[in-house]
Amino acid sequence: MKKSTASIAKLTLHVLTCAAMMLCIASCSEQQQQDKQQSTAETAASATVAQAPLRMGIAPYQEIALLVNEKPLGLEKKYGVTLELITMPWEDLLPAVASAGQTIDIGFASLSDYLAKAKRLNSKQDDPIIYLYPAWVFHGGGFITFNKDVPEINAKSIKDPAIVKKFLSYRVGVQKNSCCHMLLWKLANDAGIKLPDLKVTDTTLNDGLLATENGSLDIAASGLTQRTEALKRHGRVVLTMDTVGLMDPGGFVCKESIYKKRKKEIDSLVRMWFECTNYVLSDIDHHNKATLAYLKANASTNYTPAEFKSALSQEFIPQSVEEAQTEVVSGKGKYSISAASDEINKYLIDIGVAKSSFQMPKMITP
Repeated sequence: MKKSTASIAKLTLHVLTCAAMMLCIASCSEQQQQDKQQSTAETAASATVAQAPLRMGIAPYQEIALLVNEKPLGLEKKYGVTLELITMPWEDLLPAVASAGQTIDIGFASLSDYLAKAKRLNSKQDDPIIYLYPAWVFHGGGFITFNKDVPEINAKSIKDPAIVKKFLSYRVGVQKNSCCHMLLWKLANDAGIKLPDLKVTDTTLNDGLLATENGSLDIAASGLTQRTEALKRHGRVVLTMDTVGLMDPGGFVCKESIYKKRKKEIDSLVRMWFECTNYVLSDIDHHNKATLAYLKANASTNYTPAEFKSALSQEFIPQSVEEAQTEVVSGKGKYSISAASDEINKYLIDIGVAKSSFQMPKMITP
C-alpha cells in the first residue's frame, strides 16, 4: 500500500512538472510571437518612412519646369528616389520650406530672396533654412512697360543721367527684396538717387504686369514669364539685369534637419536636376515636350517652342554638377556665386534689411 501511494505521488509530481514545463514553453512561444510581430511592425514602419516621397516644391517657370523630365527619363528608378512635385507660386516656395516637411521638404529660392529673408526665417537657430546648391543663374530679369513715354535703359542710355532720372520718375511696381528690386536700387544708386525717393509699389510679378497693362502703374518688374507675356501684349522691355551687370543664382533650399535626415535622397535630387537640364538643353527643339506640357497646364504664359527657347537663353543653366562647380560655385567662373553674394549684401545693407553682410552659404557636395 505504501509503495502504491509513493508511486502515485511520484506520478503526480511528474505530471505537474510536465505541465509546468509546457506552460513555460507556451509562455515563451507567445512572447517570441509577440516579439516577432513587433519586429515586423517596426520593419514595416521603417519601410514606410523610407518610401515616403521627397516632396519638392516647384513653380511654373521655364527653368524650374525642366525638372518634370525626371519621370519620363526614369530617374526615380535610377537613383532610388520617389519624388512628389508640388506646384505653388514662386513667392510661396521659401516660406513653404520653413514648414520643415509639413508642406514641402525642399524647394527653390533665388539667392537674393534667401539672403534677404534668412535672418527672419532662421530666427530659431537650431534648425535654419540652408541654401544647398545653385541650379541656375538668372540674369534676364528686368522691367516692362506699356507706356510709350517711358524711356528704355540700355547700354547707351544708361550713361545719360537725364534719361535715367526720367525713367526713375515713373510709378514702378516691384516686389521688395527681390532681384528686380535690387536692379532698381542699383540703377538709382548709380544715378545718385535714393530708393525711398522713388514711386515704388510693392507687388508680385503677375499683379505688377496686370497693373501696368491697365495703367495704374507705369513700369513693372518682370521675370521671364512676365516678360514673354508683356511682349505678346505689345509691351516693351525697358531695363534688364544684363544692362547693369547683375545676376541672381537660384538654387535648392531646405531645412537643415530635413537635409540631415534625407541627405542621400536630396544629393540624388540635385544630380537628377542636372540630368534633366542636360537632356533638354542638349537638344531643346526635340526634348521640350514634357516641359512645355507642364507649363501649358500651370503657367500664366502659354509658351511656343520658340518663346521657351528664347526665355531659357536669358539665364545660365549648368548641364552637370561639374559645370555648376566650375562656373558658379568655385568663385572663379563667369557666374560666380560669391560675386553675386557680395553685390546682394551691399544692396541689403543699403536698404536697411541688414546691418552687416550675411555669411555666404556653404555649398553641399552632391
